[in-house]
Amino acid sequence: MVVRAVDVLSDEIVKMGIGEIFGIPGGQIMPLFDAFYGKGIKIFLFRHEQGAIHAADAYGRVTRKPGVVLVTSGPGATNLATGLANAMMDSSPLVALTGQVPTSVFGRDAFQETDIIGLSIPIAKHTFMVKKPEDLVPMFKAAYRIATDGRPGPVVVDLPRDVQLSEVKEVRGEDYVKVSYKGIPEPDPGLVAYAVKLLMEAERPVMLVGGGVCWSNATEEVLAVAETLWMPIVTTLPGKNCVPNNHPLFMGPAGMHGRVEADAAIMNSDLVLAVGTRFSDRTVGDFREFQRGRRIIHIDIDKSEIGKNVKPSVGIIGDAKATLRMMLELLPKAAVKNEQFVNWLRSIKEAYEKFRETSDMPGFAPWRVLKVIREVTPPQAIVATGVGSHQMWSELHWDVYVPGTFITSAGLGTMGFGIPAALGAKVARPNVPVLDIDGDGSFQMTMQNLALVREYNLPIIVVIFDNSALMLVRHWQMLLYGRRIIAVDFQANPDFIKIGEAYGIDGVRPSNYDELRSSVARAIRNNEPLIVDVTIDRERDLVLPWVQPGKWLSEVVLPEGFKVNLRYGDA
Repeated sequence: MVVRAVDVLSDEIVKMGIGEIFGIPGGQIMPLFDAFYGKGIKIFLFRHEQGAIHAADAYGRVTRKPGVVLVTSGPGATNLATGLANAMMDSSPLVALTGQVPTSVFGRDAFQETDIIGLSIPIAKHTFMVKKPEDLVPMFKAAYRIATDGRPGPVVVDLPRDVQLSEVKEVRGEDYVKVSYKGIPEPDPGLVAYAVKLLMEAERPVMLVGGGVCWSNATEEVLAVAETLWMPIVTTLPGKNCVPNNHPLFMGPAGMHGRVEADAAIMNSDLVLAVGTRFSDRTVGDFREFQRGRRIIHIDIDKSEIGKNVKPSVGIIGDAKATLRMMLELLPKAAVKNEQFVNWLRSIKEAYEKFRETSDMPGFAPWRVLKVIREVTPPQAIVATGVGSHQMWSELHWDVYVPGTFITSAGLGTMGFGIPAALGAKVARPNVPVLDIDGDGSFQMTMQNLALVREYNLPIIVVIFDNSALMLVRHWQMLLYGRRIIAVDFQANPDFIKIGEAYGIDGVRPSNYDELRSSVARAIRNNEPLIVDVTIDRERDLVLPWVQPGKWLSEVVLPEGFKVNLRYGDA
């Protein structure tokens, strides 16, 4: 009996303990699907390849193991492009297996022939083209390892159909594929010592936490360093997922749609300790102003990030956990610093929260919707978001109590991410409640994947901020384009409750906060899926505070009626 390359691969995948795969079959990947028949692998059939790769992305974030997505050639593979770029920007580990036309017709414009390697090189961590059947297993194993080696990311393995079906006469080991694994670099003790010296000299140090803290599992070390120096913690959008948001030193995410107290912390700092972040323009705004008058310590596992956007006073290449532990050994045990600065930032936070509680908005206010849902959602529940104003409201007002439970498209800002990400998270953690905070525009981009909810018993709760608009774009048109509103308002949204019913999912359109609270609580209690359509007034749904692109944080546009002094030490 001929042993096909795909049979050897499927057996190896079973041995590796990979139990779930996301994808859609087609002609050029059919041999590999066939090889999985009867082997106990659970294949989740999505309704669009973009949904499949977003689910694999979220699965990887939750399990910390690469999600695997399996699609055919041509449009099947090209439909992965957005998901690859999304995973690359957010450092999510996944392996994409793409079917390809037989090698005999390469370059002849065969049916559904597409150069997926050429397409994916700029948006993937690594790519493999398998040209020999004996290469298939070692290349897959190398791809699986590369996805989590050092800084995580997506890896593409392109599989010509004839190679998949070819006989394998010799099973080669992973070492057969020549790959230089980066591993985890050891931090330079001299640079760490110098960084500690700068920290001790600073009067108003601030820690900026990025998503790399999650991947290094460095939450405890972050808190220990911050508590030792009594240093306020601010985060990037993905960094919000890495520390408990109810910690007394947590000031929230900073940047364009950051918390007022977080932006104030950075503005008034004389040193920023940045851990596991690439200094996104959405966090920093004005790079030149960010570097003016403050020292910067940058810790990152990826040496290409050191000095790329911001030139640090000291750049340390290394794992965040190991580097911070080394710092803790050098820091005095009771080096409590500027408590007055922290208390001032807290006063801004308290003033903002009080303003939000008393501010009025017709119908449902986005921040209050999130607060009500948070009250009935267990701390360990996983929340995914789409992209739009609802995502920014979640950045501002959704409290993450357990690190690793907030999944969002931060770097690429991919509309449609929410539903498939929630499904992937539910596959990864079937016994944990999973919610998707979505917008009506983002929801409609991937809503067809709701078909998986009943088919595979994946009860997720989808809360739709229904403002009949692409609200974040509308926001910019109102503030930057003289209120010239064009091509953003939906005049004929579907009935989202009926959409849910079509997929066997109950829905509710609450008329008040009590009804919202009880509906979500009941769905969580009964482990049942639910669509919640929350009507929000688009004329009032402006996500403020907001900093114009490229502007410094001090130029923040505050909500109407909210006044606060953002300069520390002013009378």
